Amino acid sequence: MTRAVQNKSKTRRGRPRIETQRALYQIKLSGWDFTWSFSLALPNNSRANEGHYHEHMILTLKGEVLYPEGFKYPEVECQLYADPRLTQYIDPPKGIGSMTASGTRLVAYIAVPRERIDALVSAADRLLSLELNAIPLHYRRALVMSIHLGTEPEPDW
Repeated sequence: MTRAVQNKSKTRRGRPRIETQRALYQIKLSGWDFTWSFSLALPNNSRANEGHYHEHMILTLKGEVLYPEGFKYPEVECQLYADPRLTQYIDPPKGIGSMTASGTRLVAYIAVPRERIDALVSAADRLLSLELNAIPLHYRRALVMSIHLGTEPEPDW
């Protein structure tokens, strides 16, 4: 007696892949800090395609997670760093940054165009809200897909 072979369905069952899922984090900002350094580029630095000098700028935003409520990592630190090579990448990026979580803190590292960092620093004392759209945390790590900064408080605060 021969057995009939069943063709597998091409549709996936179960949970969607984590790469296609999105999580929204709404953060109320409470402070900021700015770091700048300027130096000679090291000759053995593989990232020294920027010339003879190396400039490093980071705008750090601090706050607390409002949404999702009761989030396991309520403290947030978002580091926006100026990347002069951001528009030079040939391969399509997987995200604009990454997040890691430990203890009670969520830390996001996000690359922004060098031309935008000056405007962000000048508005830093007026920034009140931050929204991160990211892949859900998986083993306390995630990719950030988009960021939104605001100078007005959210309506439900």
